[in-house]
Amino acid sequence: MDFAGPRIGRVSSYEDTEAIGAFVRRALTFSASLQETLGKDSPLVVVKPNWVQESHEYIPDRWLPVISHPAVLVAVVETLAELMDGRGEICICDAPHTYANFDAIVARGDLPGRLERVRQRFPKLELGTLDLRREVWLRKEEVIVERRQNGGDPRGYVALNLSKDSLFYRHPGEGRFYGADYETEVVNSHHHGETHEYLIAATPVECDVFVNVPKLKTHKKTGLTCSLKNLVGINGDKNWLPHHTEGTPQRQGDEFPDESWTRQLELYTKRFGRRLMANVPGVGNWVYRKMRNSGKRMLGDSETVVRNGNWHGNDTCWRMALDLNRALLYGNRDSSWREEGAAKHYVCIVDGIIGGQGNGPIAPDPIESGVLIGGVNPAEVDATACRAMGFSPADIPIVANAFASRRWPIVQGTLDALQVFDERVEEAVEIEQVEPAVPGGFVPHFGWQALKQSA
Repeated sequence: MDFAGPRIGRVSSYEDTEAIGAFVRRALTFSASLQETLGKDSPLVVVKPNWVQESHEYIPDRWLPVISHPAVLVAVVETLAELMDGRGEICICDAPHTYANFDAIVARGDLPGRLERVRQRFPKLELGTLDLRREVWLRKEEVIVERRQNGGDPRGYVALNLSKDSLFYRHPGEGRFYGADYETEVVNSHHHGETHEYLIAATPVECDVFVNVPKLKTHKKTGLTCSLKNLVGINGDKNWLPHHTEGTPQRQGDEFPDESWTRQLELYTKRFGRRLMANVPGVGNWVYRKMRNSGKRMLGDSETVVRNGNWHGNDTCWRMALDLNRALLYGNRDSSWREEGAAKHYVCIVDGIIGGQGNGPIAPDPIESGVLIGGVNPAEVDATACRAMGFSPADIPIVANAFASRRWPIVQGTLDALQVFDERVEEAVEIEQVEPAVPGGFVPHFGWQALKQSA
């Protein structure tokens, strides 16, 4: 294939394994250097799905719009095994939500049975799934009540410090970052001054080829979750990751969109509750749960009220995700960094056959979008994904800022110059000419309604 940019193809059903396999093969074979790497003796290949959790947050039997489908994953694994001549290692790995059930995720769509059939075809291939989490949480009423140690990555973890090259360097919200749980001192201890570090699982860092297989869906903090945001799942401690900055834009924060007495009450109440849990374990946990329940009744549920950085003004989460992408592409096992032109071999294949719209990423509504998107650059693929969802890439910070010129760049080209090979019309088109996968596009998260107004 001569065209080296992203491509979008039409596949209407997960039952159409022939069409899925054909698209995956096209995506994995148009790079000669990638094929050469896959053909070397015993390569290590990571396949990274979106395995955020086993089902929709509120509908236990709904999972198709939430996680990457086994039919796409197996097509990727089979094609990789063929290109690897049945030798080496393929590791399907992710760090789901800390309270997710990893075994239940893997069991969806009989993935274990499908992978076993691949093993029978390629007996010399090492093939398995891996939970990258070091810790699993148990929650009650959405509050952490127990933390359990998890096996994690057997290769260990790598601390990578972007220092002055981090997108958080000199961020005005320093000291007020909020991570994955209530212990905010953890995230702020890893992001201050010239220290901006991430704990990355060593298997993705060490791999020869990284194949990203995200889901095409909306996201409350970043607008969409696709290739770029999916890398949250390669980290070893989500509490090293800034998710939002406490406060409002008037106070150089992005937790809430505006000032009001209810916002201030909620902010102070949460801070009090966190201190109570830290200082009075057990009783403090019970009190905080009751405070949260009362707060929901008074101030509204997070499924209808913007809080916790769940809106288009979140200026924190996109920075974290882009830092993680640069860490994957250029970070080494010994915490050193590659040269700018020596990024890791990378491929992305987006599962958009059934996408997720509305309250993504964990409570989306299904949408039969009928597309697969592939490419060798996450920024280019996500720009294409934006257009397939009916959004403008320039309006979504995680995508628009991925094209910025900086040390350890994610992409070399510009968004304006991007072309996409659209298999639906069988020609290369300008990025702005890519038509939405469904009439009218996806419904965004309610905190991102501005996307539809500018589309």
